[in-house]
Amino acid sequence: MFFQQPSISALGAITLLVHASTCFAGHNRHPHRPRNNNLAVVDRRQAPGMTEVSTGELNMLHSEMTTFRGWMSAWFDSTATADPGAAIAQLKQEFQAYDSWITAWLDATMGTGAPAPPPVFTSIPLPASQHASVGPSSAETASPAAAVTLSTASFIAPTTTAAPVPASSLAVPQSSPPYPTTSAAVGPSTSTASGSIAPIASTAPSGPGSGGPGGSFNAQSSSNVAVYYGQSGATGEVSLSQLCSNSNADIVILAFLTQYFSAGNYPTLNFGAACAGNSPQMLAKGASGLLSCPQMAKDIATCQGKGKKVLLSLGGAQAVSAFSSTTQAQQFAVQLWNLFGAGTGEDKALRPFGDVLIDGFDLDNEDHSTAYYSDFVTALQSAMNQDQSRTYYISAAPQCPRPDASIPLDAMQSMDFVFVQFYNNGQCNIGQSGFLDSFKAWSSDLAAKGAGPKLYIGAPGCPACAGSGYLDPNALKPVVSSAKSAGVSNFGGIMLWDGPEAIQNKAGGSDYLEVVKSSLA
Repeated sequence: MFFQQPSISALGAITLLVHASTCFAGHNRHPHRPRNNNLAVVDRRQAPGMTEVSTGELNMLHSEMTTFRGWMSAWFDSTATADPGAAIAQLKQEFQAYDSWITAWLDATMGTGAPAPPPVFTSIPLPASQHASVGPSSAETASPAAAVTLSTASFIAPTTTAAPVPASSLAVPQSSPPYPTTSAAVGPSTSTASGSIAPIASTAPSGPGSGGPGGSFNAQSSSNVAVYYGQSGATGEVSLSQLCSNSNADIVILAFLTQYFSAGNYPTLNFGAACAGNSPQMLAKGASGLLSCPQMAKDIATCQGKGKKVLLSLGGAQAVSAFSSTTQAQQFAVQLWNLFGAGTGEDKALRPFGDVLIDGFDLDNEDHSTAYYSDFVTALQSAMNQDQSRTYYISAAPQCPRPDASIPLDAMQSMDFVFVQFYNNGQCNIGQSGFLDSFKAWSSDLAAKGAGPKLYIGAPGCPACAGSGYLDPNALKPVVSSAKSAGVSNFGGIMLWDGPEAIQNKAGGSDYLEVVKSSLA
């Protein structure tokens, strides 16, 4: 990677440009959609005045940018607060802290060649109670033009062409959920592709949410509603426990684990306004992409106590989610099990949810690389089979064009649920002329080797939740009725992107979750 030492305002321009380039109507920063991030491609040859930066150092900068951007996103999610003056002061403090860390990093990396200092950014986002209640908006605010070119692999920031951006001039979008870093995305580390697979301990951690199946969830039902959580503008307004208190949601999918191999060879998480910050042990281990989420852990346990199943989604539209070998895929499965499941092969302080266990994993791979995904799913299933005290699930979220470009069919055939994205995809969108044929074809594909997984209709939960495919309540019910009458035996229900937005969508006088659930009755 090649850098020319930029000013903090240039880095700010980069951040704004990435925001403008990756925000779309619909899921905004992290939509389920065909990948199209509209980023200019840079010339990767070294130019005069550029300094080569190692992948490890770039990973560190990448993690710091992710942390800062997560905080900024929480601030951007509100255009007004109970105390605007305090919010502005906190924003200024955050920007100064970010400026200091970047300056130290650049001096260490490009001045003396000494190792870059560890991140010191530890601030906390504004609490949800201070956020204004702002509805979702499909409008995105473009950043000022800046002579900065980007790619999903690297970026170059000239020092003289990016004009300073004063804080008072920042355009604040009305509803812009957090997003993972796409500038300076770094590929998987090759060090995980060698060596033996770590053993899996079969003793589950003790504590809330760690025992038994709980609740009355029926995986074989044809009227389940699955909802995503963590990446919309409504995340700060609807807590995870509030979402699970809604009787119309059966499965909650946390979005997202965005990068498989990042700082310290650990994953990167981004749950938007729902969680921010690292434990000291995470930073000491170099795992700055992980998050410490004690409140989310309590909420997960609450969800499970109410009979909901909570899955962790891997990927998203801008994720770095490819494997380079079978061994790497298998090792990643074990690492996930140790961090989020009943495995005990990691320091407990590195577990984002502590003793609380999730109920499984969802694959939303959208980088069009299917290599070794079948190996990964097999290894993950093997790990989950180590704990016989409860039932775990694996799901996938392919897009409706067949075959899916990123998740192998044979891997999906061995899963429990498949949430097909019947939106943002033209004629196979829900409500379009090709929907029913696509729905039946997916049913046949998934059941080709036996009963297979349950097939869910993926749909937007609000008009701005997708670029296309949203149906108002009057249009939704007949479409769902036609699917139910199609004679498929593996219909499981409906998936919505996303839950908080659907709760705030009061179409027809009821929230959209209620509309969807009633359409399945």
